[in-house]
Amino acid sequence: YDNLAFPLRSPVRRVPEEQIRQRVTEIAEMLRIPDKLANKATQLSGGEMQRVAIGRALVRAPQIYLMDEPLSSLDAKLRADMRVELKRIQKELGATLLYVTHDQIEAMTMANRIGVIDHGRLIQVGAPRTIYEDPDNVYVATRLGQPAINLIPRDLLPAGSLPAAAATIGARTEHIRIRKADNGSAQGRVQWIEHLGDQNHLHVTVGERKITTLVEPDSPLQVHDQVTLELINPLYFDSAGARVRA
Repeated sequence: YDNLAFPLRSPVRRVPEEQIRQRVTEIAEMLRIPDKLANKATQLSGGEMQRVAIGRALVRAPQIYLMDEPLSSLDAKLRADMRVELKRIQKELGATLLYVTHDQIEAMTMANRIGVIDHGRLIQVGAPRTIYEDPDNVYVATRLGQPAINLIPRDLLPAGSLPAAAATIGARTEHIRIRKADNGSAQGRVQWIEHLGDQNHLHVTVGERKITTLVEPDSPLQVHDQVTLELINPLYFDSAGARVRA
């Protein structure tokens, strides 16, 4: 309770204790920890402690919240749970939340709009889907996507008619069609496969380049198979990394 109430007890604010109690109760209900208000910090789990830390910001009721990687210290399960919780809280509050993260999953799942920063400079702003599908340059393209976008020389694989200025092809998993090679038609070889249950990450070598893509878990492809790869509507970038739109 005292941790949540502390920001409201500032001499500058002079909030009456009854209002403090009401606000703390509201925030505790929102964070789903009303039964923990009497607990000491040492009696809280990692997720509950993170909720309290977030509650200290929420209790002030500002118009804009700034959160700097608030979930970075949590384990994978707690991060997933708290992503959902924060999105719910943001919708309930109807407030603007500026959220700093290096985690692309947090950015894609939580944001209405994403701003990508490179060396302190804001280089692209847009909806998550726009940033993913229509990046302005190589840097933005590599920020989102799992597996990461494959950046390959323009002449490594057949890609149809390329723009004259294109020096690099950006191929996400959905841009790559892969199949077992017929005799003499191989372009690459399956180096290893990561089995993830609902999908497989396929790691393929083409010459000295490595390309990663996704296949269905029941794909017949095996390690050491010779394969052909076809690029379908990939992205193009010039020699400086800027996007070249076909």
